[in-house]
Amino acid sequence: ILIPGLAFDRKGARLGRGSGYYDRLLAKLPAEAIRVGCFFACQEFPELPRQPHDMPLHWVITEKETIQVPPS
Repeated sequence: ILIPGLAFDRKGARLGRGSGYYDRLLAKLPAEAIRVGCFFACQEFPELPRQPHDMPLHWVITEKETIQVPPS
């Protein structure tokens, strides 16, 4: 599943627009669905806050690199 966002970190957290649309959608999908965030490298932050309902990304793709998020 390709997921856009406003910001990401290397632990798989992403910041969306705040309405929770993607988190609600992702919660309905099978657990084996791969979540891939699409960002620009300048959208990376060292760490983003997480809520209990946030669904972490498995991969992040930017114009500079592809990042596999380590399992938590």
